[in-house]
Amino acid sequence: MAKLILDTPIDIDFKLIGLNANLEPFKLAFLINQKLHLAFRRKEEDITLIHQGYKINFALYSYCDPKTECVLYFIQNKSKYIDQKPKFVASLFENEQEVMGKFLIESHKQCDYFIKIEDESKRFKTKKLSMQLNEILQIVSAYEIAAETLKSPENLTFE
Repeated sequence: MAKLILDTPIDIDFKLIGLNANLEPFKLAFLINQKLHLAFRRKEEDITLIHQGYKINFALYSYCDPKTECVLYFIQNKSKYIDQKPKFVASLFENEQEVMGKFLIESHKQCDYFIKIEDESKRFKTKKLSMQLNEILQIVSAYEIAAETLKSPENLTFE
């Protein structure tokens, strides 16, 4: 039987900022809220990917800017899961569990987090936000990413 593949183009109508920070998502969201006077709130449902039979969750926070009416998302890019599949190992540690890592956007493994900006009116100042994020001491770097360069933009489409 022939396999049909639906190839619909993904609408990449958003701006993206990559963040490098060695903090848990809730701590970084708190710092961003505190320093930049934003109000990121954790969504009830995380982004979930199925990888090799495992459900892997990535934290998702959102904020609607009242001035520009833009929606901002704070998204975790790195997540860990425990590989519990039985392995044939002839050793004393046969039941050893392995912690595995997975990236939401594989093409940007250097990013710990993303801020996705949905700005239909094109009024949001992305450069200003990345400069403000770079002033937070716990953030190693914040930089703009051309959304068109993403190899898996479908992982950033939700709601």
